[in-house]
Amino acid sequence: MTKDRLFIAIPVPPQPRSELSKLMEQLQPKLAFRKWVYPDDLHITLTFLGDTDTVTADKVKAAMNDAASAGAPFRLQLGRLGTFGRPPAPSVLWMGVQGELDALHSLQSRIEQSVMPLGFRPEDRPYRPHITIARKYADESPFPPAAELDSEWMRSGESSWSCSQFVLYRTRMNHQPMYEILARFSM
Repeated sequence: MTKDRLFIAIPVPPQPRSELSKLMEQLQPKLAFRKWVYPDDLHITLTFLGDTDTVTADKVKAAMNDAASAGAPFRLQLGRLGTFGRPPAPSVLWMGVQGELDALHSLQSRIEQSVMPLGFRPEDRPYRPHITIARKYADESPFPPAAELDSEWMRSGESSWSCSQFVLYRTRMNHQPMYEILARFSM
């Protein structure tokens, strides 16, 4: 039985995605990351499922319909830049999110609880919502503090949006975009 690498996430809508794309264009010549995220792949991960067979994926979809019906739309906006990994050579450059974070955390928890009976285990680290924009810093010189980069991050448009849906993504290696939407769930 074939398995697909799946995860559940909130896709970044067009306006904030456009703002992030412009920011990435500004940062790419200055920061030597090995991989910059393709703009259509920008998202906020809610839970990673990993390699999942078709039968289990169908059960995930049913569980996500229930999780979505128990929620309500909420507002998010782009926040500040940050990194994961060692400060001089981070593994991930990300954009934080702000807004109704209690609602976002509640949705993430509800989704995580919904897939546990299907054999998926929650992460053993706290949930830190973010939008990954680049991976694997590869410069010899130390990475600049994220606070310095934030001064370049000027919001040129409306970065706030209503989050009224989340999606089930399938990873397609060596494709662009790399993430394919298998199902949408409206709150």
